[in-house]
Amino acid sequence: MQSAFNSGRKQRRGSRAAQKAVSPKRVRRRRHAQTRRRFTSTLRSTHSFILKTGRARLGFNQRKKRRASSLPVPAGAQATLLPGYSGLTPSKTVSLLLLAAVAAAFYWLHTSESFYIYQENVHFEGAHYLTQEELFAACDIDSWSVFWLDPAKIKERVMAHPYVAGADVHIRWPGRIDVSVQEVRPVALWATDQQEFWLLEDGVALAPRASDMQPALRIIDPSAAAQTAILGGAPQIDKRILTAALYLSNRLPINSEVWYNSRYGLNFSLPSTQAWVHWGDGHKFEEKWTVLQRLMPQLETAGDEALTLNVMVPNRSFIRRYDGSPTNQ
Repeated sequence: MQSAFNSGRKQRRGSRAAQKAVSPKRVRRRRHAQTRRRFTSTLRSTHSFILKTGRARLGFNQRKKRRASSLPVPAGAQATLLPGYSGLTPSKTVSLLLLAAVAAAFYWLHTSESFYIYQENVHFEGAHYLTQEELFAACDIDSWSVFWLDPAKIKERVMAHPYVAGADVHIRWPGRIDVSVQEVRPVALWATDQQEFWLLEDGVALAPRASDMQPALRIIDPSAAAQTAILGGAPQIDKRILTAALYLSNRLPINSEVWYNSRYGLNFSLPSTQAWVHWGDGHKFEEKWTVLQRLMPQLETAGDEALTLNVMVPNRSFIRRYDGSPTNQ
């Protein structure tokens, strides 16, 4: 009876153990334990490989390598088999997600077409005779990302254009650039046998553009005798000659044409008379102007008589009649 009772008891106990062994919770625990053992085994193998490789490079002998590879890894040191790795915690998970988000944002900012500059993204103001195409080419920003552009550099390149006197550049996010330009304004025309030029205040000569800003004063110089130098491929007139011609056009109601040649310098027809004035170069302008003002009544009373007034040397100025007799003044 006792043996039968014990056998029945063992059978019942065995059935409870079997039930516990096949319960889902136990199954999950066993799987987790197996996964940990496999992961630990992989880490040990990796650690041993790193130690072997490192010692081989450092010159350890074969006996020391065998001893190092046969040493067991303590259970507490399993978490430090990978340098700097201590497990995946919630804070590290958040950090990894933030890092991934930053990387994705960086990639989007540098690959999205919204941040790249093309001609349709650039707006120019103040241009009248300059075209949008040549100003955009002067900016040198085609297909550049807005993150790589510097307004000061763009302004410097625009200002290098010979027809631009001033510029202002603003970058508008996400992908637009506003450029305000001030075009050069010519003060006179310089007519030579080769072609006509716009003259700027500093004497630089530029090819004229189709514009309503054509200057009133025209300096006729067939042989280009007033040219002094060629700067950057552009000819240049003597600035003193240009300044003297501008002063004369402002002070005298002369017509819009002033002539120039190497012998007499500036020369022009004096209004209200039949006199022709040989002015010379741009030196001693006020002294020449004083002589001209003093002799103006005498020239006006000459009527239709053709005269020539020479003030090239102010203290030796003279009036010459066409009969060849000079009159010193």
